[in-house]
Amino acid sequence: MKALRIGLPSGRGARLFFTQSLLLFHLAFFCVSYAQQDETKRNGIAASSDHGELGGEPDSIMARCSMEDTCCGTTDPKPREGEEGPRDYIVTFKSYRNISEHLHSVHQLFGDCKSWRNLVRDNPAASLPTDFLVLRTLKSLDLHNFLRALEAHPNVKSLTKERQIDRSLFAVEDPPILRKMMNSDSGDDEGHASEKNHQRHILAKGLISITKFTNADVLWKKGHTGKGIRVAVFDTGIRDKHSSFRNVKERTDWTDEETLDDHIGHGTFVAGLIASTHSQCSGFAQDAEVYAFRVFNRKQVSYTSWFLDAFNYAILKDIDVLNLSIGGPDFLDRPFVEKVWEMSANGIIVVSAIGNDGPRYGTLNNPADQLDVIGVGGITYDDSLAVFSSRGMTTWEIPRGYGRVKPDIVAYGKGIRGPTTTGGCRSLSGTSVASPVVAGMVALLAGIADKRHLNPAMMKQILAASANPVPGHHIFEQGMGKVDLLKAAEMVEDYIPRASTIPGRLDLTDCPYMWPYCKQPIYYSAMPVIVNLTVLNPLSVSGTIENSRLELNPDGYAGKDPLISIEFSHSDVLWPWSGYLAISITVTPAGRLMSGAVSGQIVFDVVSETGVSETGEMATVISTVSIPLKINVSPPPPREKRLLWDQFHSLRYPSGYFPRDNLAIKSDILDWNGDHIHTNFRDTYNHLREEGYFIEVLGTDWTCVDATQYAAVLLVDPEEAYFDSEIEKLASDVYTRGLSLLVVAEWHNVEKMKKLKFLDQNTQSWWLPQTGGANLPQLNRVLEPFHMAFSDRILDGTVAVGSEIARYESGTSIFKFPKGGHLFSVHAQDAVSGTSRYFPIMGIYSTGSDAGNGRVALYGDSNCLDGNHRRGPPCYNILRALLAFVTRNETDPTIFPDALVLKSPFLSDFGNLPKQMEGTHFARYSRVLGENKLAECPILNTSYMPTVNHSEKPVPHLPAPGGGFYSNAQQGLPFFLVGLFAGACALALYIRCCRALEPLGWTIDVPFLTTSGNESTADGSEVTSKLNGNIDTEKSTRWSQSGKLHKRSSNNQAQKEIFKV
Repeated sequence: MKALRIGLPSGRGARLFFTQSLLLFHLAFFCVSYAQQDETKRNGIAASSDHGELGGEPDSIMARCSMEDTCCGTTDPKPREGEEGPRDYIVTFKSYRNISEHLHSVHQLFGDCKSWRNLVRDNPAASLPTDFLVLRTLKSLDLHNFLRALEAHPNVKSLTKERQIDRSLFAVEDPPILRKMMNSDSGDDEGHASEKNHQRHILAKGLISITKFTNADVLWKKGHTGKGIRVAVFDTGIRDKHSSFRNVKERTDWTDEETLDDHIGHGTFVAGLIASTHSQCSGFAQDAEVYAFRVFNRKQVSYTSWFLDAFNYAILKDIDVLNLSIGGPDFLDRPFVEKVWEMSANGIIVVSAIGNDGPRYGTLNNPADQLDVIGVGGITYDDSLAVFSSRGMTTWEIPRGYGRVKPDIVAYGKGIRGPTTTGGCRSLSGTSVASPVVAGMVALLAGIADKRHLNPAMMKQILAASANPVPGHHIFEQGMGKVDLLKAAEMVEDYIPRASTIPGRLDLTDCPYMWPYCKQPIYYSAMPVIVNLTVLNPLSVSGTIENSRLELNPDGYAGKDPLISIEFSHSDVLWPWSGYLAISITVTPAGRLMSGAVSGQIVFDVVSETGVSETGEMATVISTVSIPLKINVSPPPPREKRLLWDQFHSLRYPSGYFPRDNLAIKSDILDWNGDHIHTNFRDTYNHLREEGYFIEVLGTDWTCVDATQYAAVLLVDPEEAYFDSEIEKLASDVYTRGLSLLVVAEWHNVEKMKKLKFLDQNTQSWWLPQTGGANLPQLNRVLEPFHMAFSDRILDGTVAVGSEIARYESGTSIFKFPKGGHLFSVHAQDAVSGTSRYFPIMGIYSTGSDAGNGRVALYGDSNCLDGNHRRGPPCYNILRALLAFVTRNETDPTIFPDALVLKSPFLSDFGNLPKQMEGTHFARYSRVLGENKLAECPILNTSYMPTVNHSEKPVPHLPAPGGGFYSNAQQGLPFFLVGLFAGACALALYIRCCRALEPLGWTIDVPFLTTSGNESTADGSEVTSKLNGNIDTEKSTRWSQSGKLHKRSSNNQAQKEIFKV
């Protein structure tokens, strides 16, 4: 006799009484429905759904389509590499239902399946309720109308193309030379070494495991081994009956191959770092229950739908910790991102590798860059940041806002030993090694934690607060620092739920840790300085931010006037367990002459509903968060030192195809690093600061700018279009307000763009570049008032200025330039025609001699300033000379001698003006052409967080905190009303459900919640309640960040009343 236990998953967030009843009602209803459907199939009678009767014909679609069959289905494989075939679309619905019911929704629209097929998913979740279909569209289909009809269907939540997961497995085997170095002693010069250094040498030689080095054995001796914790490893699988694992609970395959074994070794290695029992490469939580999800096949290929099914199954299996040693740049893969949110909402702690794209900046990978996920970077044995570890900031928010801190923490990921498929040990490096190191620690800590408090926010909060900053590295490289297992264990034992932020303190004077904030003071009239905080709310899966305010210390006032002001923007709802709080800092008129540090606190309340009180009303808890703030303020610098970096006119992947700037780099075809002065141009930022310049970032269009404050605006590698009013104002500012313009361009050639067209194998659609490296047709519109233009040539060569020899790679040439300007030419090869000759690549021009006349400087290649794509020395001598001209009207005679002054306008006799390529969808990705309206001024939107939900608030369709499979928050009102009488119906449905399942060999064991906060099991014993509402507010906290908890009084008008009997 099989036993089905009904109850909320352990370790989840706030559980409401009506939610428990509602879940019981839904599950009982499903049991009855399942039995009825089974009887219907046996009798050949048409079934019905809540969408209405389908007609009484015996051969109706619901009679022909069941959970097991392949009605309108296909099992044809994906097209081979380079082969064009049908397109697959993921149709996500607003509720979980059987596949046959979802198919009925499609049939209601189209009547038959002659031009489309349901892609059959043969995996362990095939017979379970699901929230999506994968539809294959055939060539005979009117695709446009088909997709429009689906998107308009009331039951459809979203429609996206099925994607081949471009999420690399982030681990590489150490090369022989490294293994040789690791096995050689590097003795101390003085003949002795500290115990820790001695352990590092032993660890590097493979004689000690990572668990010993991080003191996991201390917790083992206390009896903490991860027992009872369910850990899911999404990877390449684990071999059957592997000798290094004692508790592999289940192995499942979600790929197109019929095997459960690991044919690559990556999954075995990753799982081993979590739970291996091998003495030479042991895992952290050896008694944890391991669930191996094989989501990559032998070719290391996966698809979004494979992950979605596996994620749903993980929710059903009540997984506690889930490791994803994978990642990719596409944070707009909507179904994937939303499903990760849903797992977090169901209490699953997701740990993910931040990526192996270091030392480049702006290279964070998804899902590690999500608010709710613990993103892990890598360090070496000597506590230095690993070269391969991806660096921040997040790029979701730019250009209008500023990125968040990621990774969250770092852990050892260089030369770590783990098990092989054959039972031995080997050494691997990468952030996918660091990620399971943290996941293993999390499993160990989860076994210690009070299950009432265990949730993703609580665990991230513990790891962040206990981490130790790595000296010499800044916050966007390491997050909160190196994870400290023993310190984290102490915090877990004394844990009291409270809201907090990452980072927990804002000392913007702390260098280098708080780079770039510490690199430049703030001053009056400057663009706002934006800090984007991650808010963690372990009190409830959802909450709100209220009463955000700045409380200044005495040094923050001039008399009674504050020296700085702050504007706030934040998530409408903190879900799941987290959100953002962006603060925009400006100096007030009272601080115009201030020079020194200003301090204070940023304070806000997190309001959460945590359960049902004894009176049957909602228990609302307020957690007050106080963040120490310290920032340097200075008087405004002279105008000639102030530069404005135009971020608004930068576009990047995702989601459009914007190609790389340097065509010589074949390994990375997409421009996805943000093109921000603090990401791939960070080296240039540091250089400009060392030169004494002050750089501000423009996140909106040019019409919002007071040009009289700046010496020059920098247009570097722009891809965006321009409003006509922007072009007019910019020209006016240059001709009459003394503003100068420095433009650094890139290639744009239609013939080359056509050659970069490729068949995207995962979406079965042709990808066309939306622009070249830069959008020269649009940029030439900006330059037209100055009688300048770039050409469509693609040049490669070298540029020598003084002792500096910089490479000129995939740059362009100047096509048109006005009389009186200087042009600088170099010998280069045109990649389009193959011709080698001299091309003008740099020019300077003054619009006049009056004080109100500005200057314009052009340069045709940004790669020498881009730290991520530069393959030679930077072109700082060139930059220095161009800035001297545009800011101070100083001309370097060694670069621009008088002999180079144009006696007449220049017009190139080689090449053409660049054109926009036909057939692109540029307007789809453009903020200018797409919105076709100017932004409001002044800048008040301090953190633009593009939601992939495409809804006003991120919660209308969220799953219930403890369920997910049978809930639909879009239908919240009907389900809420059902919940009111669910208690009365529960007993009758329970009895009927039992009777319905008896023929199938099932019995039901239902634990009901008691009002004392405990659960009574069937045998009369009591276990700890899974409700998170019983909070000890008198116990002191161990956190460095001050906080207050208090219950909202019962007579508060804001208190919600749920039950009235």
